[in-house]
Amino acid sequence: MRKRESGIDLYRCLGLLFVTGLHSFLYNGFYSEAQGLSMLFPNMARWLFSACNGMFMLMTGYLKTKKPWDRNYYRGLWTVLAGYGLTCLISYPIRHFLYGEEYSLLQWIDRFFTFDGYGWYIGMYVGLILLSPVLNLAMDHMDRRQLLGLALTMAALTALPSATPIHLLPEYWTGLYPLTYYTLGAVIRRLELHIPSRIGLLSAALTAGLMGLLSSLTAAGGVFTDGFVQGGNGGFLSTILVTMLFLGIYRLRLPSGLERLLAWFSGGVFEGYLLSRLLDVWVYDLLPQWHTPECYPLLFICVTIPVFLCSILAGKAVHTLAAKLTR
Repeated sequence: MRKRESGIDLYRCLGLLFVTGLHSFLYNGFYSEAQGLSMLFPNMARWLFSACNGMFMLMTGYLKTKKPWDRNYYRGLWTVLAGYGLTCLISYPIRHFLYGEEYSLLQWIDRFFTFDGYGWYIGMYVGLILLSPVLNLAMDHMDRRQLLGLALTMAALTALPSATPIHLLPEYWTGLYPLTYYTLGAVIRRLELHIPSRIGLLSAALTAGLMGLLSSLTAAGGVFTDGFVQGGNGGFLSTILVTMLFLGIYRLRLPSGLERLLAWFSGGVFEGYLLSRLLDVWVYDLLPQWHTPECYPLLFICVTIPVFLCSILAGKAVHTLAAKLTR
């Protein structure tokens, strides 16, 4: 049995905090503000939080790449899907009767099977896990040089097209970025790649700073734009940011009490992510006077962090029930 890694639990929980942080920008008035250097720090925070999806994908590759492909390989998917079903049973009535999303029963069923809204990640995760044994078997027969070559090739295909305005590679490969993150995580695990944590975290901070600066300088007509920071979740700078964050965190050793707390919390991250929308869509409207750039730090501390904590606690309860149902 591989010893539980507290750095991975921290990385997983941090991913959910980044999700709630990124979604806060949908409701705090950020996209209505005139952009420019005065918005540098909010832009930096937004790009840092945008690493959340890539963080989960890369972590999946790290955790799954050494798992044997046997009858138990896909067992964890049942718990994920059961958790998804339970969160939908909770959220759909609330969204319909309290939030005014008045869809017909057939439309709600369609949204369930198409992984509507925040559920898009669960749909992507299921496909990634179904494909992962093929990647794992291929990497089992690669030496160190070939593994590094595979990681660089995948990163080039999905991330390099967004590196410059010049079309270096066809952009139709960019949709494979979940496989790139999976491969990066798998290669890090197989080769036991690591750098000093301070170097990884400093590199991540500098990358987020560069992304915020580029975004602020290229704001079109004072409106937020990706500018040179293109490519979405799989963009060039986003890939660097996610990888540096992982290298800076995954080998951290934490106090035993904090390790146990993070291990307990980490079980509710997926379901907490899905349930976070129930708070996101209304809690920020309670404090409209804080929807200004100078109040964003206060809004993060007093609203976003409580949303994160409530979501992860609710997610833990749902995950526990889902695990019992599928045991």
